[in-house]
Amino acid sequence: MAIKVRDNQLEEIAGLTSEYPYVMHHEDLMVTRVPWHWHEELELCHVVSGFVAVETANESYVFEKNQGFFINTNILCTMEPKEKGQPVILDSHLFHATFLSGHFKSIFETKYLEPILTNKNLELLEIRGENPRQRAMLTKLVRLACLQKEENSEFQTRNLLSEMWLLLLEEIREQESRRRPVKLVNQERIQTMMAFIQKNYSQKLLLEEIAASAAVSKRECLRCFQGCIHKTPTEYLLEYRIEIARRLLRTSQATIAEIAMETGFSSEAYFCKVFRQTQGRPPGQYRRENLNSG
Repeated sequence: MAIKVRDNQLEEIAGLTSEYPYVMHHEDLMVTRVPWHWHEELELCHVVSGFVAVETANESYVFEKNQGFFINTNILCTMEPKEKGQPVILDSHLFHATFLSGHFKSIFETKYLEPILTNKNLELLEIRGENPRQRAMLTKLVRLACLQKEENSEFQTRNLLSEMWLLLLEEIREQESRRRPVKLVNQERIQTMMAFIQKNYSQKLLLEEIAASAAVSKRECLRCFQGCIHKTPTEYLLEYRIEIARRLLRTSQATIAEIAMETGFSSEAYFCKVFRQTQGRPPGQYRRENLNSG
């Protein structure tokens, strides 16, 4: 799954269209990297095998085979195998709210979607099979994945997701009294600063500029990054530049020197040094091994 970013800095979901705003990604997290990101679309995940570590700006989770989770709209998160080098297979169902709500301000939106979409305390809902409702949800997630192998399954997909949504509403209402309040200020600030980095990564960026994008001090900027994603702004910037470079190496004919310049590195030599340190091989070897892999 390639992470792409629209002009408004929201992630663009591969395979999802306005004509049919739903897609399933069957992902091997040993192959696919899921860096810190967020998107407007809602996400239901089912762990097919292995153990996946999921982090939001406020909490950390681990899910194992036959467990699942729901991620609300615009939630900053990342996913990776719990143990480095251990395979993890994940079915991720991504869909825009309009897939279930239909037209703007329909009863489906106001009565059934908005209570979840506007719930500021709901980042992620764990679906571990701890009660009959959760077990029913997991069964539906398995059926939803199977449906995607069939032709002309659009209506069944929407119907099944609608049934899932009703179960989600019930589960959220039951858990609401036990849920801890979420600190949204930090998430909103770091999303603003990350969006600024994603828009300007090809230029020389100073800490002052990153902090100013969210109208905070340099100290608060550092505290926010460390507290939310356990990285400094500089580390995140470098990581993002390398991620863009990886994509360009796979999909473009640009020279390594051109990619170094395009991704904001001061020289080809420095780019190659950082790439080797972070990826375990030089960019030329990475290109040969992954050319045209998307």
